[in-house]
Amino acid sequence: MVNKHKKILLCAYNDYKCENCGNVFPAEKLQIHRIKPGDEGGTYEHRNCKIVCVRCHDILSSAQRITRGISS
Repeated sequence: MVNKHKKILLCAYNDYKCENCGNVFPAEKLQIHRIKPGDEGGTYEHRNCKIVCVRCHDILSSAQRITRGISS
């Protein structure tokens, strides 16, 4: 998990915009999505992260699970 300070820095770097839908949100409404999931070795390094809103994070995470054949 990424610490709060790093999350704020990443959100500020992206001008508090969701990288998926392009809308602007306060930092507490943004989440960090790992492009390569943690159970596949993905880390919270900047190049493996997307700053996304809660809605887009749910969509991206669901799509990853479906693609990988994981039900939840």
